[in-house]
Amino acid sequence: MHPFRMKAGAFRAAVLAIPLTCAAGVVNPDISAIGQVRAGMTDDRVSPDDGEPTLSLGETELVLDAYLNPFLKGSFTLSGGEEGVGVEEAYAAWVKGLPWGLGLKAGKYRMGFGKLNPVHPHANPFIDPPRAWISLMPGGEEGFNETAVQASVLLPTPGDWASTLSADVFQGAQFHPDEARTRLGWLGRWSNSFLLGESGALETGISGATGVDNVAEDLRGYLAGADFKAKLYLEGGSQFTMQGEGMFRRSHSVDSVSGASGEDRMGFYGAADYRYHVHCNIGGMYDQFERAGEPSRTDRSVRAFTGYTMLEESTLLRLAYEYFMPDGEAGVNTFSAQLLFTMGPHKAHQF
Repeated sequence: MHPFRMKAGAFRAAVLAIPLTCAAGVVNPDISAIGQVRAGMTDDRVSPDDGEPTLSLGETELVLDAYLNPFLKGSFTLSGGEEGVGVEEAYAAWVKGLPWGLGLKAGKYRMGFGKLNPVHPHANPFIDPPRAWISLMPGGEEGFNETAVQASVLLPTPGDWASTLSADVFQGAQFHPDEARTRLGWLGRWSNSFLLGESGALETGISGATGVDNVAEDLRGYLAGADFKAKLYLEGGSQFTMQGEGMFRRSHSVDSVSGASGEDRMGFYGAADYRYHVHCNIGGMYDQFERAGEPSRTDRSVRAFTGYTMLEESTLLRLAYEYFMPDGEAGVNTFSAQLLFTMGPHKAHQF
């Protein structure tokens, strides 16, 4: 046999073997990158940028996800900005194949408390989360994000009603961020989805969580909430969405003189968003909450926001205005602009 033919045959055999070798041990993930540029101006006299326009690089995300096998899916989200990069999420989820509709999840992820916390901020129609949510949620502006294990089950229900129960055991670090010791916490959620005729859907849920927020005295804090989200699908790809969430938090603090003390606070937000032919949206929000350390004082804010998505759905421009009304103090006006851009299948917004 001619030597070239022998080499060509061996080369073809090697090439054909490559997919089999890769399929046996390599998972090629979907890779997405999401960036943003932000601008703004405020007349908040407490801010060092009072009356001055600002420009900054917002949070950037690198997302990798893929099925590890026909039953498990893995996901990694690295996020950061000018101050550095960290792991926002890294988890594996058993999404199918278990009996009775069971699901399992383990790793670091945004906890399933309410409708807002599990969603990455860039996926919301507004630029910044509600102040009430930031004030009451463990983790503050970064959200309730813990290393945890979750079990969930889809309950048997009649008709077009879908009901899910989930329970998490989490590390508990965000309930006591100044302590190195671990004290586990627990979270539970019951969520329900309904069809509203042929052109709408309604989601409701209740959530509860507890964690040790005073390690020295072994005192537990509590977080409870109820939420809803209603969506109407209109002609031409337009949508109208309303969502809201109410929260209650019981927390503890330690004073060197008076010792441990508890504090109860409540807050809520409500938002509406009209999306016209997928690419344009306009909406508003109202929220209020009892101030941390001064629960007798109630702060409020109102917002208006709008957005425009390019045809390729990879670039999103947003504008927002907020009037913040701190109890007993002068109101604050803030204007914000945001440019979101993305590469890969994980888009900058839910289309």
